[in-house]
Amino acid sequence: MTVVDTPRIVIGGVGSGVGKTVLSIGLMKALTDRGLSVAPFKAGPDYIDPMHHRAATGRGSRNLDSYILSRDALLRSFAAGCENAQIAVIEGVMGLFDSHDSIDERGSTAQTAKILKAPVILTVGAKKMARSAAPLIRGFKDFDPEVDVAGVVLNMVGSERHREKVKEAVEELAGVEVLGALPDSPSLRLPERHLGLVPIHETESDLKPLASLIEEYVDMDRVLEIARSAGEIEVPDAHGPGFERGDVRIGIVYDRAFRFYYTETLAQLSAAGNVTYIDALKDRRLPPIDLLYIGGGFPEVFAEELEKNRRFRADVHDFCARGGRVYGECGGLMYLGESIITGEGRFEMVGFLPIETEMQDSYVGMGYTINRAVKDNLLCRRGETILGHEFHHSRAILKGKVDFAFRTERGAGIDGAHDGIMKDNVLAGYMHVHPLGYGDMVKNLVRGCRLR
Repeated sequence: MTVVDTPRIVIGGVGSGVGKTVLSIGLMKALTDRGLSVAPFKAGPDYIDPMHHRAATGRGSRNLDSYILSRDALLRSFAAGCENAQIAVIEGVMGLFDSHDSIDERGSTAQTAKILKAPVILTVGAKKMARSAAPLIRGFKDFDPEVDVAGVVLNMVGSERHREKVKEAVEELAGVEVLGALPDSPSLRLPERHLGLVPIHETESDLKPLASLIEEYVDMDRVLEIARSAGEIEVPDAHGPGFERGDVRIGIVYDRAFRFYYTETLAQLSAAGNVTYIDALKDRRLPPIDLLYIGGGFPEVFAEELEKNRRFRADVHDFCARGGRVYGECGGLMYLGESIITGEGRFEMVGFLPIETEMQDSYVGMGYTINRAVKDNLLCRRGETILGHEFHHSRAILKGKVDFAFRTERGAGIDGAHDGIMKDNVLAGYMHVHPLGYGDMVKNLVRGCRLR
């Protein structure tokens, strides 16, 4: 066992859209600007918020998902992320107690806070609310005595008088300290689109003004005191990665269009072989590789640019046709198909898989997935079950007979009942997989490369 005593706080919310992401990113940046080394984390499956975390702290953000990860795996990920850090900030997901279903706590921010023995700062949208904030917060405080709701930050406060009324009600009637109150200001909003925030590399946002507002309106010294009140936690020692480093050449498509990768996935792939990062928008040829991994992202936003890079698309198609080992997740599936259809038209993609994807106005798949393998495939053996997640606005249109790797027991998958299209040495589907949730992920992806 390893003991971790890093000061830490969890930023929870009474629901989605109350400002916990803005507060989390602002706190991370403000603490970093104070000279502290901040370890960022995100509860639940999310790729976009962690990009903002990295921009705020200069450190990779890890996902602490208590549905997909075991308790021990979550603790080990937390310990690894806290190495050389002076404080950890964990951004919650949805409402504090929202989970994978309506009853069980698994996957909730609250469960993660309990596993980490971390105090919670609760974010509340106080717009058009005064005394009513007290019973709301009192309910959150009393719902689970094991969750330490140590303070509240009010958001969307209309005026100084409004702030004082809500603060007095919360502290006197709910018995919870108010640590700050953020104004209802455009300066405290981040640009969004269909899957959440716009990735920060597209906006090139300056987070310093946000950090300054957090310093102005939140009692940062009290936040630090609360973080330092967290006790020690025991973390089980890590097992080996399950593979030995080899000379496998791994290509990862990582650019403006494809950027949805877990920190742990990139770390494990780098430990397994020699990684080269590839830009599908600018590179003209694939480098010499044994395995190509195309993660999720926003290929629909960059569809025209992806289409224009014909030479690269042809090279990827040739690699697939020659038996190259290729794994695609969500955006990767869309790119390996024949075309992407958006409001601007139809754009040609790689064309190796007999599928088109058409963008919709609302989610087609969102949430946790359970997929059972019906055939041996690049990821796992027949009969194995993988927990993952999906979130996409695209609808799959099958253009011919396909060979599916998985029967979908929870989630939308590709056709509502299956996920993971197999063709030669290519596997691509809508499911996102965490390498600590399915521990053999990287080992199985690179195994075939070593046998070649």
